Amino acid sequence: MGLLDNAGLCNSTAPFPKVKTREKSTSDSRSPSAPPVMNPFQRLNEIEERKGEREFFFSFFTVSFLIVVGTTAGLALLVLSESNIEDFIQSLKHQNILLEVDDFANRNGTEGLSYNGAIIVSGKQKDYRFSVVCNTKRLHCFPVLMNIISNGLLYMLNYTQHIRIERSQFFLNHVMIWIGLPEGSFFLFFIVCSISPYIAMTSTSDYKKKADIQLWISGLYPSAYWCGQAIVDINLYSLILLSTYLIFYITKIMDIDLTSRIVLATIVTSLGFAISLIFFTYVISFIFCKRRKNSSLWSFAFYMILMISFNMVFIIYFNRISIIIIMVLFPPSVLVAFLIYLLERAQEHYREFEEIKFDISGADFLVCLIPFFQALLFIFILRCMELKYGKKVIQKDPVFRISPQCQNAGPNPEKPVDEDEDVQAERKRTSTALRISDLQEKPIIIANCLHKEYAGQKKSCFSKRKKKIGARNISFCVKKGEILGLLGPNGAGKSSCIRMIAGITKPAAGEVELKGDQENGTVKFLGYCPQENVLWPMLTMKEHLEVYAAVKGLRKGEAAIVISWLVNAFKLHEQLNVPLQSLAAGTTRKLCFVLGILGNSPVLLLDEPSTGVDPTGQQQMWQIIQAAVKNTERGVVLTTHNLAEAEALCDRVAIMVSGRLRCIGSIEHLKRKFGKEYILEVKVKEPSEVPLVHTEILKLFPQAAQQERSSSFLIYKLPTEDVYPLSKAFHKLEAVKHNFNLEQYNLSHCTLEKVFLELSKEQELENVDDEVDTTIRWKLLPHSDEP
Repeated sequence: MGLLDNAGLCNSTAPFPKVKTREKSTSDSRSPSAPPVMNPFQRLNEIEERKGEREFFFSFFTVSFLIVVGTTAGLALLVLSESNIEDFIQSLKHQNILLEVDDFANRNGTEGLSYNGAIIVSGKQKDYRFSVVCNTKRLHCFPVLMNIISNGLLYMLNYTQHIRIERSQFFLNHVMIWIGLPEGSFFLFFIVCSISPYIAMTSTSDYKKKADIQLWISGLYPSAYWCGQAIVDINLYSLILLSTYLIFYITKIMDIDLTSRIVLATIVTSLGFAISLIFFTYVISFIFCKRRKNSSLWSFAFYMILMISFNMVFIIYFNRISIIIIMVLFPPSVLVAFLIYLLERAQEHYREFEEIKFDISGADFLVCLIPFFQALLFIFILRCMELKYGKKVIQKDPVFRISPQCQNAGPNPEKPVDEDEDVQAERKRTSTALRISDLQEKPIIIANCLHKEYAGQKKSCFSKRKKKIGARNISFCVKKGEILGLLGPNGAGKSSCIRMIAGITKPAAGEVELKGDQENGTVKFLGYCPQENVLWPMLTMKEHLEVYAAVKGLRKGEAAIVISWLVNAFKLHEQLNVPLQSLAAGTTRKLCFVLGILGNSPVLLLDEPSTGVDPTGQQQMWQIIQAAVKNTERGVVLTTHNLAEAEALCDRVAIMVSGRLRCIGSIEHLKRKFGKEYILEVKVKEPSEVPLVHTEILKLFPQAAQQERSSSFLIYKLPTEDVYPLSKAFHKLEAVKHNFNLEQYNLSHCTLEKVFLELSKEQELENVDDEVDTTIRWKLLPHSDEP
């Protein structure tokens, strides 16, 4: 069977030619004059080229007699047996094979002998041994001779049945020549078709580092983001496919007989396959963006899909319909399935016309359009996912047709209780500003009753998940040319407010309104500097600046001027062409700030921009912020926990604690408001005397408000009228110190820094108790605006 497999089993159904029969020779091959015994195969390689066709000549000096089947182009029966083989000869006659017997033993050499094949018979009767020898150019030789022997044995064993052979084709090698690919190349195409996850899953990394959010806020359309990536990824993947084809053609693995239509169809399908597979990978990366990148896992999944679909084509049924179904259902298998489709078309052509030369028809080009329809489907799916699950767009996307949507937040679950009068006044001003239709008087930024909740951590697997409040009914507005500072400790809710204003997170309640240009009042992009440095580590500082300048719509000339000014301001010339991964943390933070203020956005949102920057860099940053806002219509919201930064930059400051807005106003106003009171700090040696000391302090200062109390430490807030004159106040305190053996006391002005520190302690208590103890809140004494 090994010989038959190698011969390519192409069996002929044409009958053998009938020849006349001659009498058998009576000469005895065993006469004493016979030549000595020699190997009967020693001269099988004697070849003569006759009429352009290779023919084999056989010379066997030990053959008793030769039975010729056919003439010069016929078969030979070589008998090496000393016994009678009449029964086998009769079986041949029963198959309508006419014989002629030649006296082969008395022939001189190989003259006149030329056969397509031979059957060599040896052994005794009913124990024959058969060997077949074929001309290698006669493809039908092996199966025909094997069939003759098989039917002969059946006749000799008195069986009436016979074996019939028919012709069928297995010409995969020839079809591979037509499309220019050998069989082994399919394995390489499996590898090439499964590497797209290594190319097209960069969006997952952007999602992890939140770079996509920064691009969205900077004004990049979602369609521009995906199509921009696709231009690079599709070209790269198409280049890989082209290189794979060129490897086979340049190395000349097989002779190639290609038609222009096959070449064109292959190119069109490969291009459509690259587009379809890249967008298919984008859809996968969008769905699983919150998980690990796992390019290796998805590449292996694509490879298994290819293997399964490839085997399904041959196992189920090898026809065009099954191949097209595989192409439609399994996008990674489109290219390999198309090559198999060409094989099927070639096979149909050969069965119908019996010629190897093959070319595809115009109708076959419709199959080439399958990957293009898949690409359109994946783009539409990507658009729908961006619409439903993507981030809020700043302006309408012209390709995906996604418009900025108003976020319909629910009703506010909390009502303001025990608010400062300035906070209440700001809430009324914000509510009034929402109803103003005149764009000239409307504030740049309006945040009205913002409320945000986050899912807290479980204390145990059986406990309920508590909600963590990020912002509680926050209201404020920012006028043009104004810098509002949100001051507070970590976790106070400053970043939550910034993210809600930017549209990154949706508020549970409340609304945000941003004023844009004078024409239509819309904001094209925001200037946003997040807490994290959302940058690409492999790109240089200059490349980052150029990318964001293009995203924000700056022309090349304008961008060069602005970038040069910012680089000079921060003295970043030496780091301009250095990759981000090689830069110091402070320099990276400067770049993140520069990217935030780049452009001419009317709204700037700066979330702790100077964190990690050296004092010199902070001064440079403050100067740039003031220059960017001074005499402009920009509005800035700056979050910080640095009081010095707030005093240097902000026109107004809002102090936030535990998601609440505790006080708001200018620095001067807050200093006047809280600076008119005094802070009295008393430390008692004996804790048992604390109640007595407390009673004595209230006698001396009737309007004193206790701020904090511990085992031996007391803090009071005293109004100005109780303290003046200071000499009298200190005289009273000296008497208390002497009578109650105080360790120390301290009487000082109530500064804004002390107010901030005291308010921060509220949040620390809340983190411990989960609820703010209202009895320990900062107590404001009655006061008037008079100095």
